Amino acid sequence: MSAERRALAALIAGGLAVRLVLLLLRGDYLVYDEAYYLLLARALREGRGFELNGLAHVALSPLQPVAVAALSLLGLPDLLASRLLGAASGALLPLPVAALGSRLAGPRGGVLAAALVAFAPALMSFTPFFPGVSWNLYFGSEPLFLLIAFGATAAAVRAAAAGPPQWWCLVGVLCGLAFLARAEGLVFAPLVMAVAAARVSRAGARAWKGWLLAAAVGVAVAAPYLWYLRSSLGRWALSGRVQMRGAAQPAVPTSSQRGGAVLEQFVWGGNEDAFRAELYRLTPDGRRMQSQYWGVAPPESSRAAPHPPAPAPAGAAPPTLPPGTRRASLWLGLAATMPWWLIGLGAAGLAVSRRQGWALAWLAPAVVTAALPAALVYVEPRSLLVLVPVAAIGAGALWAAALQAAAGSRARPWLAAAAVVLVVLAAWPAIRDGWMSRRRDTPLQQLAAAQRAVGVHLGRRLPPGAVVMSWHPAVAVWAHRDWRVLPWEPLDRIIGYARGEGVAAVVLSRFNPSPLTNPPRSFTAILLDGGADPGPGRSLRLDRVEETPLLFVGRIATEPPR
Repeated sequence: MSAERRALAALIAGGLAVRLVLLLLRGDYLVYDEAYYLLLARALREGRGFELNGLAHVALSPLQPVAVAALSLLGLPDLLASRLLGAASGALLPLPVAALGSRLAGPRGGVLAAALVAFAPALMSFTPFFPGVSWNLYFGSEPLFLLIAFGATAAAVRAAAAGPPQWWCLVGVLCGLAFLARAEGLVFAPLVMAVAAARVSRAGARAWKGWLLAAAVGVAVAAPYLWYLRSSLGRWALSGRVQMRGAAQPAVPTSSQRGGAVLEQFVWGGNEDAFRAELYRLTPDGRRMQSQYWGVAPPESSRAAPHPPAPAPAGAAPPTLPPGTRRASLWLGLAATMPWWLIGLGAAGLAVSRRQGWALAWLAPAVVTAALPAALVYVEPRSLLVLVPVAAIGAGALWAAALQAAAGSRARPWLAAAAVVLVVLAAWPAIRDGWMSRRRDTPLQQLAAAQRAVGVHLGRRLPPGAVVMSWHPAVAVWAHRDWRVLPWEPLDRIIGYARGEGVAAVVLSRFNPSPLTNPPRSFTAILLDGGADPGPGRSLRLDRVEETPLLFVGRIATEPPR
């Protein structure tokens, strides 16, 4: 085994070990999307299909929950399966990155690129983030997507260089899986195939046969999900990720400009009300969630609220982005994803590489995949993660060029030491966050522990088939119950919608948006098995059923209008 291969094996083992430690430090903390994927995996394992919020789900991509559900069949708990999948995917990412870096700059450049992605904090952050210190970016399908995406690129490079048919089959499988892993795969996979087509265009008919084989295999891998979208949406579609669509008018989406402005203002401007009004509102009749993000109801659905719904609150005015917000957000997103020194080294390395044209062609799909959502919709740091391996490959190329220029000189040991310093600098934020999390007493860890305690308590109290409604899905995850999203509405509309959905308990929290102005405890669970009907105009009160220092459980009682 060569020295480079031994180094790569050590990087994979070390990256996996670090991720497992951070996984343990993360503990109970669940980000929203992480919990959504767990609920989807549970629904698949239980035979209910690709379902979230009681409806066919079309917003989040299916590969992560499918993989978690498959692993859980081996006896692993869903959360452990999900996090082991993420840790293993992140630890294996150095393999395709090293392959690409080696083709661009030789084995040493490939090893440095692999080291940078093995320990880049944005690619292994399993610890709770600390506001103002670091971002929590890598918790759902991102590890799996990046491994598949750069694996597809490395396989396409090998196949285009007169590779045997099995390499083209692998390209097709990986491109299809990239599409199934994240919505970005809809852009990434066709671009990889386009670059591969350009590379084989002068290689004759045999190379084109391989490319057509890859395209056919990729379509075959994606076909089941495309048919699922067709059956759920009633039309052919490549994606169902239309977050800002009103259910009352399913054929007329609101403009992407409005949706992008709402999300941009939420992520970078802190405008939560506009975001909640778009994503968490009920339809005017109070029967279902307005946004398609929460699922697609069958056309014949006639679930009704138990009483005439109160008038829907007026929606927020469409936000407008101040001039320059998009440019500022892009720079902030890049800074949150990787340090500026890595961006600079990566750009310099790609610029001075002797195989610059090769690198720009094969790395262009990743760059466009990051740039397109930022230009058309909104800037979110997670969508820019695909640039981290690109920058690492460029930095590896620059380092390899410097080593070659310093051949035989005294500068070579210093260059080797500089590479070690770069890897330590890249890993430092994750080391710092891990050290701060070791006592499990950060605010987010404490909140996560409270959510788990509430969920476990409700899981013991409610029957197995009960449905829990909450703002944060972690409560339902820990309760091992089906989940409904809590609308951003007055309490009477929430209760009316919950009864129509067959909800057993509505969980409200001081830490999330709630219609209760003075809750008795940090968490309040309203039981709906009996209790009064909070019709419009009635004064409401909660009669205590049980109470703990953390949780108040009660039933609704009403007083007649005065």
